[in-house]
Amino acid sequence: MASPPDLPRRRHYGEFYQLTVAERRADRPFVAVMGNCQAESLRILLDSSGAVDSFRLPPVHEFTAEDIALLAPVLARADVLVSQPIRADYRELPLGTSQLAALLPPGATVLRYPVLRWDGLMPFHAIVRDPSDPSHNPPVVPYHDLRILAAAARGRAAPVDVDPGAPAFRAAAALSIAQLRTREEHHDTVRVSDHLESAPVWHTINHPSNETLAVLAQRVLDRIAPGATVTPPADREMLGGLQAPVEHRAAAALGVSVAGREQWTAAGEPLDQPALVAAQLAFYREHPQVVAAGLERHAERLALLGLA
Repeated sequence: MASPPDLPRRRHYGEFYQLTVAERRADRPFVAVMGNCQAESLRILLDSSGAVDSFRLPPVHEFTAEDIALLAPVLARADVLVSQPIRADYRELPLGTSQLAALLPPGATVLRYPVLRWDGLMPFHAIVRDPSDPSHNPPVVPYHDLRILAAAARGRAAPVDVDPGAPAFRAAAALSIAQLRTREEHHDTVRVSDHLESAPVWHTINHPSNETLAVLAQRVLDRIAPGATVTPPADREMLGGLQAPVEHRAAAALGVSVAGREQWTAAGEPLDQPALVAAQLAFYREHPQVVAAGLERHAERLALLGLA
């Protein structure tokens, strides 16, 4: 029989695709962690405690109808579902958190965690969804720079250069914290927004450091196995493959000292900033609906930073 074309991926998620079997300990709760890029790091940290059993699941944005069929028996034996808030019928599949919860056995627990975003040290960086295709990202890096977006809106060929001042940077950071707090309250998730008040240094605006991920994981674990402790990996930053530049004026305004981090790097190699700007400006010319969506979604931050 021919191997499926995605066999390496299936091996990566071996237990989920039933290619491997691991022994489950009856004295530890079995935990299923659902979500996107932050989910697997959270699962690794929960597993590091030795207080739970789990295995790797595909990120929710990669799920297929086949995967739904495979997920059902996993959830049917889960003691705890740990999930980011997922809307009903996400990507036209029954992947909403409430839909997944309906597959759990009686007595199982659902814990929601917030999708973490923090732009206090990268106040010009943003995520913008293309209204015609939410999975459509800009070229070079999957993030938008509001200075480039503003340039595209004004028909300019270079990013708009602004210096809004320390009070504006502090206000933008406070806005980022408030937005996370609002999501936490709306979805009744574990709380992490208070940790952002320490101005943690992340890799990108939605790729937290191990330190922040450990705070999240510990607060989740405290609900599942009080007294157990997570242990972050000491040899690697789990979400550190892509590093965004830190805005050092914002860092100074927040009382944070960050060495280096002057430019984008991928796997430790610097990216060509002029090429990035040119590619993204070209992208905006081809997709003006993205510019409009970004201006609308981030209107408050654009105004704070003098880019409105």
